Amino acid sequence: METVGLEKHELPPTNQKRMVAFINHFVLSTVNFLNKFASDCESKFIRYEHKIQSLEASISIVEAKLSSIDALRKEADVSAMNQIPTEGNTPTDIEERTAEDVSLPEQPADELEVTKRDPTYDKYFKMIQVGVPIPAVKSKIGSEGLDPSYIDAFL
Repeated sequence: METVGLEKHELPPTNQKRMVAFINHFVLSTVNFLNKFASDCESKFIRYEHKIQSLEASISIVEAKLSSIDALRKEADVSAMNQIPTEGNTPTDIEERTAEDVSLPEQPADELEVTKRDPTYDKYFKMIQVGVPIPAVKSKIGSEGLDPSYIDAFL
């Protein structure tokens, strides 16, 4: 279909107010879309960051538990292998010494301050007592929405 006799330079110009309204509408709708998209992406990143922090804390806790078990086994094996059964080193004596070497450390003297501590943080102090690294505990505290710097006052 060919338009005969219609010259574009002869057409009347588009109304400027109408053109500005179209452009403004396009810009506003595009900006609103981009703002919503950026907000959604940011909230998803924050959720994933919290999940990753929680996983890192859990992995650190598991690693600390595993390393403490291996350390106890190695100490018990080495001490049992180094003992030669002679007079005074009967198998029962060796077992008693190994049990003494492997026993858990005594609770620190600052346990008197437990009454001053927030009970919410008790499980984290227990984690520190059993040998979980402090950065891992702080990460776990932060991932659960609590203040990680709280435990610094008691260390």
